[in-house]
Amino acid sequence: MYITSLSLQHFRNYSKASFVFDPRVTVIVGTNAAGKTSLIEAISFLATGKSFKSEKEGQVIQFGQQFARLSGSLHEIDDEATDTVEVVFAFRSPTYVQKKYLVNAIARRRADFAGRLPIVLFTPEDLTIVSGQPSTRRNFLNDILEQTDDGYRIAFATYTKALKQRNALLSDVRETGSRDEQRFAYWDELLIKTGSIIIQRREELIANINSREKELFSFVLEYDKSTISAERLAKYQQAEIGSGVTLVGPHRDDVFIKTKQTTSKSLEEVKYFSSRGQQRLVTLELKLAQIALLREALQKDPLLLLDDIFSELDGPHISHVLQMMDRCQTVITTTHKEFIEGIGEQSRKMIELEKI
Repeated sequence: MYITSLSLQHFRNYSKASFVFDPRVTVIVGTNAAGKTSLIEAISFLATGKSFKSEKEGQVIQFGQQFARLSGSLHEIDDEATDTVEVVFAFRSPTYVQKKYLVNAIARRRADFAGRLPIVLFTPEDLTIVSGQPSTRRNFLNDILEQTDDGYRIAFATYTKALKQRNALLSDVRETGSRDEQRFAYWDELLIKTGSIIIQRREELIANINSREKELFSFVLEYDKSTISAERLAKYQQAEIGSGVTLVGPHRDDVFIKTKQTTSKSLEEVKYFSSRGQQRLVTLELKLAQIALLREALQKDPLLLLDDIFSELDGPHISHVLQMMDRCQTVITTTHKEFIEGIGEQSRKMIELEKI
């Protein structure tokens, strides 16, 4: 499956625009603030049903407008079949945005909408998977599992909603001093059930990645899971009331990335004991693993979205990225053409953006 076209209406700074993509390589060139990342975000939305940029989805609607619409055509390789996928955003109140997902004009739940177009997204922020906050590593796991495992996608969506509701209850307890145990029992049970699924799937994924041969830099992942159970929730009850948030569960997970040190032969965290270049090799290795995992699970090649990463990489690292493009449809954004000289010159399509 690959994307052939994209239309935007009132999305970010785009009033109305349409784009056509090459089945192999499309390069989008533009200055900063020209709307390159917004295009990548729009494609990602059509693939996953969510934004990788912002949790406040009202921000995707152009200022002064009440709705936004994304529409894309997806073509099955070696088949004449084409799907039209759409996401429509509409303000229902000043603070509430309703999203509608459609496939061939038929409304779908996000759980049923996502997954038609597998993607691997690579942005400059991904270069901090190793050195950044735990959320960057959790997001990496989620990006794979939500696209390859329907059960995980449903469990994660349910867990996220339940966590929000439970945190709201904790905030009320902190303000009023009154705790409704019956309401807590409902959300606790839901968090424990779905959280256990999330942790199990993450454990399996990490074991899979660890079993793979590393081409660029050797490392292992250690899962620092935050088990959720009735006993642990009870243990942290007073601390949660004081903080107003849930303190245990997979939203608190981390992943330690470790490599064997040359001198001591012990496993140490790449984050603290490896050079920046080695950290980037680990990130590239993780992205290669992500491509392989999607191919194996879905029996199709993912769409590779490279958002302005070439300005952050040197020659050897760029050559590793080019390996990722093998067989994948690729959409690349860049500020300068010279960053991508020689990349797919015979088969690529070039789109040049004017500053919005």
